This record gives sequence, structure tokens and C-alpha cells, in this order.
Amino acid sequence: MALDNQRSYFFSKIALMNLLRALSTFIVCIFFAGGVNAQTQKSLTLNELIGIALESSPQVLAARDQTKAVKGQLSSARAIPNPEFELNTGQQRSVSGPLTTGNVSSWSVTQPLDMPYTRYPRVNAAEANLKAAEATRIAFEIEMISRVQQRFYELMRRDAELKAAEEDLSLTKQIRDRMQIRYDVGETARFELIRAQTEFLNAQINTESSKLRVEQAKGQLRQVVGHNLPADYEVISQPLKIEPLPALPILLSELHAQSPELQRAKAEVEATESKLSFEQNSRLPKLSIKAQQYNDPNFTDRLYGLVVSIPIWDFKGGQIAEAEANASKAKNQLNAQSQSLEQQLETAYKLYQMTSYQVKILDQDVVQLASSARRIAEVSYRYGERGMLEYLDAQRTFRLARNDLIKARFDLASVVTEIQRLRATPEWIAKIESGKQ
Repeated sequence: MALDNQRSYFFSKIALMNLLRALSTFIVCIFFAGGVNAQTQKSLTLNELIGIALESSPQVLAARDQTKAVKGQLSSARAIPNPEFELNTGQQRSVSGPLTTGNVSSWSVTQPLDMPYTRYPRVNAAEANLKAAEATRIAFEIEMISRVQQRFYELMRRDAELKAAEEDLSLTKQIRDRMQIRYDVGETARFELIRAQTEFLNAQINTESSKLRVEQAKGQLRQVVGHNLPADYEVISQPLKIEPLPALPILLSELHAQSPELQRAKAEVEATESKLSFEQNSRLPKLSIKAQQYNDPNFTDRLYGLVVSIPIWDFKGGQIAEAEANASKAKNQLNAQSQSLEQQLETAYKLYQMTSYQVKILDQDVVQLASSARRIAEVSYRYGERGMLEYLDAQRTFRLARNDLIKARFDLASVVTEIQRLRATPEWIAKIESGKQ
């Protein structure tokens, strides 16, 4: 009997150890799965979103490929012309007379000379085309950074509106519950209860609408960044810091010095002018050095000479006319691009001044006054000096002022982003160049 008890105790102990081992394995698996899920749900910063967009945007990738193609064109323009080799062989046979018969052969080498008056314009045009391609690439990447940043700020705005709406919902729920209690004990009229319930329902609808706008903003941001971004991504909110911008004349000078769109237009003007110079100089004679040797059974001939290509029939009239038209077109496009960018910058700067003033007034005056009026109305309502309707009106006024401030702040961020795009802010250029390395 004692032996049976020992056996049952031993087997129960083994079963308990196996159960503990299985539970520990299950907990480890859950922890590992939770760690993997947390890792897939990693929140992304604005810079990480920009990096993903730059590496997946078809326009940016196409502009980078175009830059590589133009680099190949520059290498071709710098190349020296290849020599031409000619080798002949045959037999010499006497038809009449005492001539020596046997094998004959000849060879010749012709080296075209790359004349400076055509080489330099050709290389200069290729270098200018490379500058234009680089400027186009930078313009695409700056445009992508601007679009991602705009959508990111839009998402931050919708998040701020959602938090404000949830605060309003919580407050209106407390007011409704309080009014329900007062109505149940007969301290208030049904009209005030209905008004409180209406405010609560409006706040509930606004909260649900804010949630939908947040999801829409996330979808728009993912559409800009690219589908490499998972659908269930999260972002890290960052405080909105807007540095004061320089005066408009300084911004205009930076626009002319840094704008990649103007740099591209200037490079295209340079390329067309070099192309025109190349076509004009192509009317000059082309030279080649030639050496040849002829061998037969009786003697050997060696000849050295200069081959000259003289433009007798074709004076490059059509090519020169086309190059002149292209050069004039590039200059006109440069002027039009400069005027358009200046007008865009001036308009954006005026909007920046207006929005900055709006943010200042809302933040320092309107919202604070509305908040003070709300607190006074709340205290007065608690002491019975004012009714619920006045308190709700003060609360609604504060909500409107606060929402206007949220909108104005992110409108200001959007305007500043547009100005940074136009002026090609050096911080963005540094971000682009660091991403290439």
C-alpha cells in the first residue's frame, strides 16, 4: 500500500513538471509573438517616412535613372574618335610582259582628329545636360519631401482634432449626466436636459467624424509614401515647431540661387547655346591623319597624308536654324519659370504673414478669452448665477476658437513647407544627398 502511494506521488509529480514545462513554453511563445507584433507595429517618424518615399517613388527612381543615362552621354561626348583600319591582300599576275608575279598587300590607318572647335561645344552641351538632369532629380525629390511633409502635417492636424473632440465628448457626457440627475430630482426643466443631450450627440457625431478623417489622412499619407508602407502603420507625433522665415527679398535671392527648377532651366539654356555653337562650328573642315603602305613583289610604297572633309554641299543650315530656335525657346522658358516661381513665392509669403498673424491672435487672445469665459460660465452655473444654456454657449465658443487655432497652426505649417519647397531649403538638400550615400 505504501509502495502504491509512492508510485502515485511520483507520477503526479512528473505530470506536474510536464504541465509547468508546457505552460512556460506557451508563455515564451506568446511573449515572442507579442514582440514580433510590436516590431511589425513600429511607429515611424517623419524622416523615416520621407526615406521610404524617396526609395520607392517611381518618379524619383526614373529621374535617378535619367541622371545615369546622361552621365553615359557625357562619357560618350568626351570620347576620342576611334581610328579606322583597312587591310587588303591579293595576287599580282602578268598579263603581258616580263612582270614579276606574286602576292600583294596593303594596309591603311585613318585617325580622325577631334578638333577643339567641335569637341568643346559638344562636351559643354553634355555637361549642361547632366546639370539639368541632376536639377530635375533634386526637384522631384524635393517635391516628394514636400508632399510627404504636407500629408504628415495633415495627419497630425486630424489627430489633434480627434483628441479635442474626445475631450468635448467626455465633457458633454458629464454635463448630460449631471443634467439627468438634476432633472430626475426636479431641479431643472426638461428643455435644458434636451439641450444637454443634443450637445452630447453632436459631440459624439463629431468624434466619429474625426476618427474617419484620421483614417482618411493615414490613407492619403500612405498613398504618397508608397505601398511599401504597411496599411496598419503608425506614426510618431512630433511637436510643431515653425521657425520665423527671413524677409521676402532674402527668400527671393535664395530662390534664384538654390531653386532646382531654375537651375534646370539655366542648364538647359547653356546646353542649347553649346549645341548651337557645335552646329555652327561643324561647317568648318574636319581633319584626319592617314598612313598607308602598299606591298608587291617588286617594291613597297609608304604614304602619309591628311584627309580633309570640306562642307561643299551641306552648310548645316537646317541644324543651325533648329539650334537657334531651341536656344531662344530655352531662354524664354527660363524667364517664364523665374517669373512663375517668384509669383508663387510672393503669394505664399503673403499667406504666411496672414496665417502667422491669425495664429498669434488666436493663441494669445481669442482662445484665452474663450477659455476664461468658459471657466466663468462654469463657476457661475455651479453657483446658480447662470443657466445651463449660457454655459453650453460658452463651451461651444471655446471649442470653435480652439479648433480654429488647430487649423491655423497646421495651415501655417503647410505654407512654410511650400515656401521651403520653392526656396529648396539647404536642410532638404542635405537630407537628399545623405540619402544617396
